This record gives sequence, C-alpha cells and structure tokens, in this order.
Amino acid sequence: MSVFAIFMLTLIAGVQIYLLRKLTLYIETTRFKNFSKILPAIFVIFNLPTLLIILDRIFKFQNFIDLTHPLILYPLSIWQGTTIFVFLVLMTTKFVSLFTKPIFKKLNRNKIQNFDESRRKFLKTAFFGVSAYAFAGSTLGTLARNDYKIERVKIKIENLPDELKGLTIALISDIHSGIFMTEEDMREYARAIENLQPDLILLPGDFITSDPEEIYPFVNAFKNLKAKYGVFATLGNHEFFARQPQMITKLLEENGMRVLRNENEKIEVNGEKIFIVGIDDLRYGADLDRALKNVEKNKLKILLSHKPYAFQKFAYNQIELTVSGHTHGGQIVFAKIDDTYIAPASLVSKFVAGHYKLGNSHLYVTRGVGVVGLPIRFNCPPEITHITLL
Repeated sequence: MSVFAIFMLTLIAGVQIYLLRKLTLYIETTRFKNFSKILPAIFVIFNLPTLLIILDRIFKFQNFIDLTHPLILYPLSIWQGTTIFVFLVLMTTKFVSLFTKPIFKKLNRNKIQNFDESRRKFLKTAFFGVSAYAFAGSTLGTLARNDYKIERVKIKIENLPDELKGLTIALISDIHSGIFMTEEDMREYARAIENLQPDLILLPGDFITSDPEEIYPFVNAFKNLKAKYGVFATLGNHEFFARQPQMITKLLEENGMRVLRNENEKIEVNGEKIFIVGIDDLRYGADLDRALKNVEKNKLKILLSHKPYAFQKFAYNQIELTVSGHTHGGQIVFAKIDDTYIAPASLVSKFVAGHYKLGNSHLYVTRGVGVVGLPIRFNCPPEITHITLL
C-alpha cells in the first residue's frame, strides 16, 4: 500500500472508532441504552465496503468483486461521507468550546448550570440535524459525482498577437483512474474533449490514484485524443506517490501525450511562437528555471503546473497563463461566498478553483474530474474547461 493509502486508512479508522465511542456513550445515557450493545456490529457492517476495497488493494484479487458496483460504492460513499462530516462538526464544536469555557467560568454557578443544561439540549438537537444534513449531502454527492460541466472561459492576455487570438484550449486534470474512475467513465470525458475540437489539449497531472497499474485504463481511454497543436501533460503528486514517474511518462508519450518534466516545447500558431512549459509537481522536483531555459522573451508562455500554490512565482517570471488542478475545486464545498470557498482545500491554498490574475499573469485552476478519498463531490461538479484566448 502507498503512503497515501495508509494515511487514508488511518484517518477513516480513527474517525470510525471515535464516533463509535461518542455514540455509545451518548446512547447509554438514554432509555435506548441496550441499543449500544449492537452498535459495534452496525459500524462493522457499514464499513464492510471499505474493508473489501482495502483487501482488494492489498491482494489484488482478480474478478473477486466489482468494486464499482452500486452495492459497494454507494454504501461506502454515503456512510463514510456522513461520518466524516459529523466528525468534523464535533471537532469544530470541541475546538470552539476550548475558547468559550474561560468566559463562562467567570459567570456565577447558577448561570453556568443553566447554560450547561441549555447547551446539552441544543447539542442533542443539533447532532441529529447535522447528521441528517450530512447523510443527504453524502447521498447527493455520491449520485452526482460524475455529472460534469463544461466551463467556457475567455482569458484576455495583455498584448496578445492577433495571430493567437481565438486560440482554444481544452483543459482536464485530476482524472484519478482507479476504482472510482473506470475506463468507461474516462472514455466519456475523452469524447467530450474531442467534441470541443480544441486547438490545444492540456493535462496537468494526477492521472492515477495510487497504483501505477491504473495508468493503463487511462491510456486506453485517452490515447486517441488529438488537437491541432498537440496534447501536452505534466505529472501530479499521485504519479510520484506511485513511485513510477518514469514508467508513467514513457507510457503517456508512447500514446501521443507530450509529457513536460521541467522543460518546454515550442509550437507555432499562424506563424507566431508559443512556448508550452511544464514542471514536475511542486513537492517532487519542480524546477521552473530549468523549464524556462531557452524560452524566448516576449513570446506567449503557457505553464502546466499540477499545483497552483506558486502562482506568485509564476507571475514574477512573467508567465502569461498557468493552468493547474490538484485542489479538485475543494471536492466537498460547504458554501461559496464571492470568490471564497468554504472547503477544506481553502486551508491549504487561496487558489481553489477558477480564474485568478496577478498583474499581467493569469492562473486557471480546474476542479478536475476525479475524486480522492471518497467518491463524493458536493457543490463541486467535475469540470472540463474550454479556454479561449483573447
């Protein structure tokens, strides 16, 4: 198992054990306390899909079970999504209480007792409300995880030569071939890109989830992609998780995708030069200086960087357009206020999804199409991007 798989397994197990303990303690204070005796069995039953997937990943059973079957996928998604959301709410409540307790200690004893009683009643009601919301969100997020949207984006590049105006780019990222993204699913995305008939196709990484063998279904689905000026790719962190970046690169290039690893390639559009630049994942050997070697000044540069985190650096290097993925647009987005995403991904980067601008430099972060951890997307549909340069 990869480090990523071990991390996810540890996280899921920790959440399940914590919630089982909290729920058991709560039920034992009610008239349904006998129900707590069968609670462990219920947790085991609903975690069976997760266990089956883990066993398959370790032992690689051949035709043992179709892990994409709804009887496996849907219970896994809904149960794990619900429990993780409830866990996050409980942790947030606990964190907030650490700051509020000192305030209430200053109140007299009667007020504290009245507050504690009101707080307990509120938390009981809130717990059931949060659980119902989490269950509904997980169910909808599971059923709609492959309902992709084509985002049509126009980006105005400063001093863009007339020869390049109207150039179209198809962007797709974070496919994550694996048990939650089958070859059939990927063929649907490939067909959608073909129908767009873009001039250029860009794929900024995360073709697989954790197993290098997952690259083969991806290649089968996307090997016939063609664009007038080429199909360019760069590697994401999951290609490095699998510890087979060279093998993956070789296979992609053998199937028509030019993989740029800290390098660039010049193309000509209507006689005007464009430099397509690609760097490895920011954590695994990205070298922008090397990638920009021999790039001509005052020529359009389009950078593929799997992660968008270094946009300030890209802008400093006068890269006109950067395309990225990695964030999945948050994957699970609780709300969006103006350009702010209320999602776990926002804790890592302010560049979560969409179009950003610094000076004359542009960044577009696609939501991608795949999922990681759980096969759920909430308020965050998969995305194929169709960019037109102006």
